[in-house]
Amino acid sequence: MGRAVNTLLELREVTKRFGGLVALDGLSVHVDSGEFLGLIGPNGAGKTTAFGVLTGEQRPDSGRGYFHGDDVTRMPTHRRVARGIARTYQIPRPFGEMTVLDNVRVAMMPDSVRRLIAERPPEGVDRELLRSVGFGEREAAMYPDQLSMGELRKLELARTLATEPEVLLLDEVFAGLTRGEIAQLSALLVAERRSGMTAIIVSHDLRSLAPLVDRVVVMSFGAVIAEGAFEEVLDNPLVREAYLGQA
Repeated sequence: MGRAVNTLLELREVTKRFGGLVALDGLSVHVDSGEFLGLIGPNGAGKTTAFGVLTGEQRPDSGRGYFHGDDVTRMPTHRRVARGIARTYQIPRPFGEMTVLDNVRVAMMPDSVRRLIAERPPEGVDRELLRSVGFGEREAAMYPDQLSMGELRKLELARTLATEPEVLLLDEVFAGLTRGEIAQLSALLVAERRSGMTAIIVSHDLRSLAPLVDRVVVMSFGAVIAEGAFEEVLDNPLVREAYLGQA
């Protein structure tokens, strides 16, 4: 069973070790359907590891993961993607030898020959996805090494949306962007939120994150130290000490 009837994705009391390092220490975190959750904390807090466990890229040493109330702890990554869990990465990972359009087309490909025959995407959906992130025909024909960091992050988002996710896990989505690029990407995320998308966003850019999220969770040393409304959480003395470096 999941945490609540509207809980979409959840980690419950998850511990993950890498040798002698405890990356996640009994972590419990959830996101509700239609919610945009901010996940923040200092470097090394375990945020990216949490994403790895949520997507099946990391296997927890203990604890469980749930999606729609189903235990997905041992479900492989490709099956989670097929069910609707998708993520971006701190460092974009496009296929460098493919054009922007082909990068999106690959992400749209079903995970079996049977599905490829039965569920071939309608003509033009790939270009529609690119238009949704602000790419026209010129950008569609370009290669990743011709794109700015902001454009690479938009391509990463388009590739993720191409899998038709229910929940987006966005890891440092604003890192390395100009204020103008952040504004453009934020507008795209606002549109996704209005469409009913669910998301967990990891970011050190609190200024850009604050207007996007309904709730924020703060991690330190692999565990949750605070959660709630953004301004309320930032007033927490534990958060100021751990995250902002203030006593």
